[in-house]
Amino acid sequence: MSEMWINMGPQHPMTHGLWNLRVKIDGELIVDVDPEMGYLHRGIEKISEDRHYNEVITLMDRTCYVAGLAWEHLYIIASEQALGVETPERAQYIRVMTDEFQRIASHIMWYAAFVQDVGLMSPFLYGMRDRDLVLDLFQSFTGGRLTYEYNRVGGVRNDMPPGFTDRSRKVLDWLMDRFVEYDHLCLGSEIFRRRCDQLGVLRAPDAIALGVTGPMLRGAGVPRDLRKDRPYAVYDRVEFDIATAEAADVTSRYLVRMEEMRQSVRIIRQVLDWLDHHPGPVLAEKLPKWLGAPYAPVGREGYLLRRNYPKGVGFSSVEEPHGEAQAYVVNEGTEHPYRVKFRSPVFANIAACKKYMIGYRVADIPPIMGSVDICVGEVDR
Repeated sequence: MSEMWINMGPQHPMTHGLWNLRVKIDGELIVDVDPEMGYLHRGIEKISEDRHYNEVITLMDRTCYVAGLAWEHLYIIASEQALGVETPERAQYIRVMTDEFQRIASHIMWYAAFVQDVGLMSPFLYGMRDRDLVLDLFQSFTGGRLTYEYNRVGGVRNDMPPGFTDRSRKVLDWLMDRFVEYDHLCLGSEIFRRRCDQLGVLRAPDAIALGVTGPMLRGAGVPRDLRKDRPYAVYDRVEFDIATAEAADVTSRYLVRMEEMRQSVRIIRQVLDWLDHHPGPVLAEKLPKWLGAPYAPVGREGYLLRRNYPKGVGFSSVEEPHGEAQAYVVNEGTEHPYRVKFRSPVFANIAACKKYMIGYRVADIPPIMGSVDICVGEVDR
């Protein structure tokens, strides 16, 4: 037998994070794979039990370091359900706008990292240049470029600064032209097509059976998108199309993400027009007085004092850049959640790797796994 196991990780250029892919090979042929996760586990769900509801938002930015605002929104929706808090309309529109800007920033980051995996360097430089424009917008209203802490139970921390909508439109115009450039650099490259076409095929029945979501599922021709199928915030008030492709391979996932960025631009333009003509509050007026307090009150023996606040349970599911993320929050009437649970779409997408990796060659692993768009932070939590 010439078969042997090799490790690609936990520190390998292919991993784009701290995890290990064990690969069983026969010569150059992949005959089995075994993903090993857990190297980046930080206990975010348990830590949340000792934090105020708004303090948990800090952890959300660190759950996925390229989609922090989307994860903030996920947690906030569940928390508001559990606490029975209503959110002002303007805050809902702002959240949709930040989610879509975050989707663009995440997909551009994926694009920049992915093209290196297939041997192209110039697109990486262009992608990082363009992503910086979106980060500049984030910094203008959150003060941060990677971790934002912007959402709040009942709304958002602050409104947009003066001139933000006009500045955003200029960035969107620039990005739309750059997306055309991205396609020329990749789809017009023989290197890209030879390394991506008919590679890492994951058909729709297998994707559905294994719980795969997001661009990987839509790249298999399934028009599943929570923003359409189960709208949250104000997604039912904006017009956009679900991006799909049929080949179910690496190239299809590229095409889906590129079209998703164009649709995100379309959504953001509608939100910006609405924000220009609808001023109003961005944070609910009726909130528990203790919400966001730095410390929970304690009794003489150091135990948390129980309040007679309403109890409740919240569940949310959002279409973050990698797929369907879910959050479950239990409110037992104290100053912080009794239980918090998250579901990462990337965990399911990686767990399905036996279906889209076996039968290919070792040199195919970087483009295949690159097309998955792995964020280890949200997998391990």
